[in-house]
Amino acid sequence: MRKHCAYLSPLGYHPPVTHDDQYVLKEERQAAAMRKVAELGELRAELRRQTKAAQDALSAAVIEAVRLDAPRRRTQDLAQVGAPTFYKWLEGAGIETRPKKRPAR
Repeated sequence: MRKHCAYLSPLGYHPPVTHDDQYVLKEERQAAAMRKVAELGELRAELRRQTKAAQDALSAAVIEAVRLDAPRRRTQDLAQVGAPTFYKWLEGAGIETRPKKRPAR
């Protein structure tokens, strides 16, 4: 025997829905939610690929500017990256940097 559920919502009266119908509706909602997750996952992956490409281009431009004797601080400011990233790029390109300070005792 199927149980029926009817209710009055702010949008008006809804006819009785069987539990079988509720199961189908739940599956449809789950499928829609999973499609949304997949769509957003693909978007995130694409944005990460674009970010990686932009970062690679930026690091190449920074290295070229420093090799042309552009002021390092101004180059870092324009690149909008932190000092650790900036100097990691320079060291990776074989550009000489100041030795790191010894930690305070």
